[in-house]
This record gives sequence, structure tokens and C-alpha cells, in this order.
Amino acid sequence: MLHVLQMKRVWVGGALALAVFIGGMYYWYTVWQPDPTAESFDSGYNLTLVDYDGNEVQLSDYRRQVLVVYAWASWCPYCGAELEYLAQLKDVYGDEVMVLAVNRSEPRGDAKSFTDQLTLGEGVALLLDPTDALYKDIEGYAMPEMLFIDARGTIRFHQRGPIRKDEVHSQIKALLGE
Repeated sequence: MLHVLQMKRVWVGGALALAVFIGGMYYWYTVWQPDPTAESFDSGYNLTLVDYDGNEVQLSDYRRQVLVVYAWASWCPYCGAELEYLAQLKDVYGDEVMVLAVNRSEPRGDAKSFTDQLTLGEGVALLLDPTDALYKDIEGYAMPEMLFIDARGTIRFHQRGPIRKDEVHSQIKALLGE
């Protein structure tokens, strides 16, 4: 009788181990496995930008965070309104999403003068890219350009040119798995 109970435990344990293995494989292939067609932001994490106070900011500090990266310039006709809208995302998503607004190689005074006229609060991290390295890295060709990057560093959506507010929310919700 004892031998039969031991055998049942082995079978139950084996069945549970198999179920965990199959569940893990299902999770890997449906959720965690990177999309082979998706673009990685890995090279972007290697960039060093500058904040308005002159402090260096390593984009690698934002690794493993959900990011909206916005390349903008003061001469862009859409950028002011979109920067104000992006700043409001903090009220909706809190710390779940980080917005990095990267100015495209304009002098600090020009960029700051432009953003000082906007209502941004603390909703976006305003960064300067003196060499336009980010824009070149993402192979930008429109203005503005916006990247939606998941916590694994995969660019899930790359918007070239202006974007509708509902599309911003749709992309962020997809990044957050909602």
C-alpha cells in the first residue's frame, strides 16, 4: 500500500512539473519572447544627453522602464502642443511611463526659451542632444518623431510626424499590457 501511495506522489509531482514547464513555455512564446521583427532600442541606451542644468543623463538609466521618447525642435509646428500633451501623461499613468523629450541639437537657450512658454510641469524630462545622435540613431526623417519602448527595450511603435492623442494612449496601454 505504501508503495502505491509513493507512486501516486511521483505521478502527481511529475504532472505538476510538466504543467509548470508547459505553462512557462506558453508564457515565453506568447508574452516574453521578443518579436524578431521589432526594433531594439539597445543602441539608444548607449547615448549620453544633457539636461537643462548641464548634467549628463545616461539613457541607460532608463533601461527596464516603459518609455515614450519624443524627438522635437523649437521650429517644429507640432512640437509645442504635443509636448504639453505628453506632460499631461504623468497625471494619467504616474510613474508607470517615463516621457523623455529630446531636443534636436538646438542651443540650450533656444530650447529652454521655447519650453518656458509651454505648460509642462514635471511631466517630461527635457533633454538636449547637441550632436543629434538620437535622431540619427533612430533614422529619423520627419518631425517630430516618437518612440514607444517597452520595459525590455523593444521599440513597439515608431511614429514619424504628429500623432493623435488617442493613438498615444492606445500605444501606452499596449506597452503596459492593458
